[in-house]
Amino acid sequence: MYLSGQTDQRRIHITEEMLQKFFNIFKGAVSGFASDKGLPYQLVYNLAHGRIKSVSAKDYKTIFGEKPPYQETQRVDGKYFRGMVRLWLFLNGDTTQKDIYRELYPGNKLSKIDDRIFTGRTKTVNISSEKTLEQKFLDQGLARPEIEKWIEELYQNDDEKRVPYQKAKPVVDYLKEVLNISPKRILNQSHGRYESGQLRTISMKKHKYILDLRKKAEKALRSASKFKIENLREQICGKREGMTLFSEIEDELEFLWKYRGNNSTKYLGRSISNYKKSKLLRIASWRTQKIRNDCDELIREKPEIQLLSLPKFHIKLRMSELVSVLKSLLIKRIIEDESRTYERFILAPSCSDMEVYRKGKHISMDHTPSALGMHKRAFDLMVATHSDIFRRMARYNGRWHLPTLYLKELKEKQGFSIVKAKYGLLAKSYMYSLK
Repeated sequence: MYLSGQTDQRRIHITEEMLQKFFNIFKGAVSGFASDKGLPYQLVYNLAHGRIKSVSAKDYKTIFGEKPPYQETQRVDGKYFRGMVRLWLFLNGDTTQKDIYRELYPGNKLSKIDDRIFTGRTKTVNISSEKTLEQKFLDQGLARPEIEKWIEELYQNDDEKRVPYQKAKPVVDYLKEVLNISPKRILNQSHGRYESGQLRTISMKKHKYILDLRKKAEKALRSASKFKIENLREQICGKREGMTLFSEIEDELEFLWKYRGNNSTKYLGRSISNYKKSKLLRIASWRTQKIRNDCDELIREKPEIQLLSLPKFHIKLRMSELVSVLKSLLIKRIIEDESRTYERFILAPSCSDMEVYRKGKHISMDHTPSALGMHKRAFDLMVATHSDIFRRMARYNGRWHLPTLYLKELKEKQGFSIVKAKYGLLAKSYMYSLK
């Protein structure tokens, strides 16, 4: 079993009394003390200089020659915690380990998280971290036995769905060549460990991710768009703060040159040739903003310029403004539609067989608004207006729950954003009327 075989991972908090006791037996020579006791030099050095707050029970006994005192446990074995992390990431595809870490340690402002609690390099975790993460599952209506069962099933499925690395290797090599990126960025693991045979398989999820990257790379190459290729590289490797891809604003520089005669050097601070030859790939974001501001100014000065002659960014901007106006008109129309035919069509379940929804997973009605991206007041108004639909879909088990399949269908329907916007607007009007 996944959670079986747990060992005592207690750590002993170092008190002032213990420190005093340590200095009574420590004679000032770190190397000598470490050698005599058979302890790591770094451990003794850090203890002597007050750099650590706890030691393992085993090291305590070695240092002081006695059993460690009883202390209320502050840390627990991390297996259950890591299992919950994997399960939460599996159930919430848009969540990352960084999101979980930030929630557990909100006061930590470091740009890079300490991932040792996720990898298992740190064997134990704070009991408060375990309880905080467990509470997220408890809020979804799961009890600890169910959580542990789901973790077991997840790990069993992972074991069954491993793919030999040699099957993925040609794709990894292809991506390395066409995108000029390190395989480590793709595998999230040292490439050498796979090449040497130390690691021989990857997860099915990782294999699907690699195959999807190949499709995206092939599509970007077919388009012959430098921006699409560079943008895909940034999706894999991550963006650089305060920088913008040159390929993203290249057509805007050409637009300013064509209609105003502005030289690109004025904006780049250097010759454009190095960018054209791909020796330089990014420019400072403040330069990007200056280019876009000047494009906006030029477009206002010359309204006769046709829409399709504008740079891609500005075409999208003006198209989004047009879509926003059309969306406002649609919201107005469905608010005025007393029959509510359109929104009932959107909210109706896609499948007429209710068993399909009943046998699947459910989510508490309390958590449904956030799952749908709605304000609670807006969701309550929508449910009250279409109570017959939601009463048919809901299941009562101490609390009301809705099928996750039904919510997934709603989010995928194009018209649902209009329905959400309508009830969001009505909720705001209601709150305003109470003031």
